[in-house]
Amino acid sequence: MDGITCLREAISTVPVPGAPPRLSHDGAIVGLAFLDAALRLNHVRRLTERLSIVEHRIARRTTEVDISLNMLDRGQAAAAKLFQQLASHTSADVGDSPAGANTIWVPVARISRRTAEPIDVRDGSGTKVPRLTQSETSRLLASGLYRLLRESLTSHPESSDPDTDLSRIMFKTHEPRWLIQAALLTLFTERNRPNNDRIPEQTPRTVDGHVRQYRKLALDIFDRYKEYLTDYSALLDVALNDHLLVVALDPASDEHLLTYDSPLYVNENFPWLQKLWRTLRASREGYYVQYRTSIPSTLRSYHLVFEAGTGVDVSRIYLSTDADAGTVESLREDLALLADHLTSQRNAPQGEPVNKLLELETQTALRKVAELVRRRRWEASHACIALPEEHLQATVLLTQAVVAGEAIMTGNGKMNNSILSHPNVSPENLRATAEELVAEEMLEDLSLENDPVTNRAHAYWRRPAERPVNRGRIQIRAGAILQDATRAGPRDAVLYAGALAGISYIVACFLTRSPWPYWGPGRTAAFGSIKSQEAVIAVLLIVPGFLYTRLTLPDPHSISGYLRAVPRFIVRVCIFSMVLVAAAIAGDSSGRVTQIAFILGVALPALSVALLVRRLPYVRGHLDGLTRALGRMGAPKWAGDNSMSKTDVVAPDARFSASEDSND
Repeated sequence: MDGITCLREAISTVPVPGAPPRLSHDGAIVGLAFLDAALRLNHVRRLTERLSIVEHRIARRTTEVDISLNMLDRGQAAAAKLFQQLASHTSADVGDSPAGANTIWVPVARISRRTAEPIDVRDGSGTKVPRLTQSETSRLLASGLYRLLRESLTSHPESSDPDTDLSRIMFKTHEPRWLIQAALLTLFTERNRPNNDRIPEQTPRTVDGHVRQYRKLALDIFDRYKEYLTDYSALLDVALNDHLLVVALDPASDEHLLTYDSPLYVNENFPWLQKLWRTLRASREGYYVQYRTSIPSTLRSYHLVFEAGTGVDVSRIYLSTDADAGTVESLREDLALLADHLTSQRNAPQGEPVNKLLELETQTALRKVAELVRRRRWEASHACIALPEEHLQATVLLTQAVVAGEAIMTGNGKMNNSILSHPNVSPENLRATAEELVAEEMLEDLSLENDPVTNRAHAYWRRPAERPVNRGRIQIRAGAILQDATRAGPRDAVLYAGALAGISYIVACFLTRSPWPYWGPGRTAAFGSIKSQEAVIAVLLIVPGFLYTRLTLPDPHSISGYLRAVPRFIVRVCIFSMVLVAAAIAGDSSGRVTQIAFILGVALPALSVALLVRRLPYVRGHLDGLTRALGRMGAPKWAGDNSMSKTDVVAPDARFSASEDSND
């Protein structure tokens, strides 16, 4: 449930207190400052996340945060000092107090409340850094969110009218306020959350008493002023769903490097048939991994590192964000509106002032389009791919019109530099551009590094200086393909299958005393009259067992073992074929049955090798192969193969996310 719904449930079920709960005014200042710092992270220079993938569907995330205390604004720094004063239980100035002279409490991250895993934060030397308990931060947030709610409602015009319920709640009737305070405190200090909005029905033959009237007054605030409290509701959602990671740092040093491990959510397991298909595909193409998270729009840079275990290479990695989602959405609306106005202006001109205003608006919109196309073209160039201009024809035409600086000559020989007179600027192209930007997913950027293939790969994102930083959260999607580095598994499986098929064939040749043991007169009778059955069975079982011990088959739960699942299956098929032949001999079967068993002893290993036919998702350095690989990994459409359909996009073998909601 959202924050307001949880608050309503708490108001409906928490007993009305007889006195106001203990919520500190100074604690409210600190709580709001901590929440502001955790949302903006303006003091974080760089955020680096390392994903170590060793086992199937199991990964470890290590986060590195570069902190600069100088980047804390004045309010955040003052709140950190004020908290030292509150924590030391003294009214003395912090600058004169030894208790607060060597530490400053700073929020460094937000952790989902759905996990109870302890988070240990370490500094650059590996020493654990003290951090606030969630109980302490919860009380601070409860105080801050109530103070913010009260100030928001007090600023409403109806609060100054003594005849309104809002004014009575704010200044006269205390119980509804106390109930809201108690509900907020309960929500923040309790770990569990309600899962439904349950309002008990009134008992028959009763009327509303004082307590029920107080609850109705408190609940009525969130019904009557729902639109007015929209921003407060969004902030309450964040505060209720996330824990703040607040650590103590030494103010003597401005720069700090902190490291902590945090849990990852993984997608639901697949049905057995899909699991079988994904296992076969992983052996042929590779192990597909996808990671989703979000960062504040104020963050300057983000670095993602994928690390695989021994014997596994990260053959390709990409990173994409929706940092331009707001820009593309506004362009889609502006271009459609400009197309309508341009059509009206050309059909019925409304004078030079209107034409000049339309020109300025068109120039502004087309400059944004040109800048967006430039960034995507440069990103594609850095990734060694090409921007699909054949699918952005109208967009490229409008970009040419605003960037090239072209003009037209009028009939009297004068130059007309108006953007509206350019041949490429037409209502049709404006509308087509709005559709192309959305269809080609131009709202998503791309970061792709062409580093040498090893078991470690990275992607880097940096926020452009001109990009707005008040969008809230930026969604990040990253993908990678892990492949077997040695190819020893398929090679060993082929050799093992060939060896066992050869052993079965040679034994059959010796038994029939013929190089063609399966056809010809007397062959069936020879299989039915084997004299030394124990010796033949020993050869069929001991030699394959000895060869099996020389195979390189890693732990099946590891990524390397998952990539070699098909070679392991082939080896087991080969062993089964030998056991089948030995069982036919031991059972003193007829010649025809034993002959068929020997045929299967050769055919099964030979046919099972066909499962090792490998299809690489791309050829490194080849443009078409790379774009197809990006498309199958789920990269933005403009970076992938436009000829691919939605069914060609690979469902990842493991989808990790920083929060459970982003993994749906």
